[in-house]
Amino acid sequence: MQTKSNTQTLDQFVAHVFTGEYEQAMALCNTDVKFVVFREETDSQVPIYGTHTGRAEGTEFFKNLAKLFEFGGFEMEDSIASDDYIVRFGELAHTVKRTGNVFNSLWTMIVRFDKAGKICLYRMHEDTAALEAAMHVVR
Repeated sequence: MQTKSNTQTLDQFVAHVFTGEYEQAMALCNTDVKFVVFREETDSQVPIYGTHTGRAEGTEFFKNLAKLFEFGGFEMEDSIASDDYIVRFGELAHTVKRTGNVFNSLWTMIVRFDKAGKICLYRMHEDTAALEAAMHVVR
């Protein structure tokens, strides 16, 4: 059981992402890591939606996230851990740089670890209606 070390790995990963240390964050992932953000399909109006596979695409995703948002609050309310998974949930408030609108949302993060303790799946869920409203997306 790697629950404690997986929790530490995820804590380090998140800290690296929020400080722009993407190479260090990706070093905590296996080479075929899959980042699924809100939905598996891409969307031309919301460039962060979709599945991003591998460390290079993961790095590009997090760089794009930093271009889209001025990060604000990101509070974890609780965490559930098993042998291979960690589920975290909380609240966030980020400002969309292009519109100046604040994107407030509850969030859930589902992270799976491989046998070596590397992140192999990172799935993020947030309020997409609130995101699209803050971005002024018209459907």
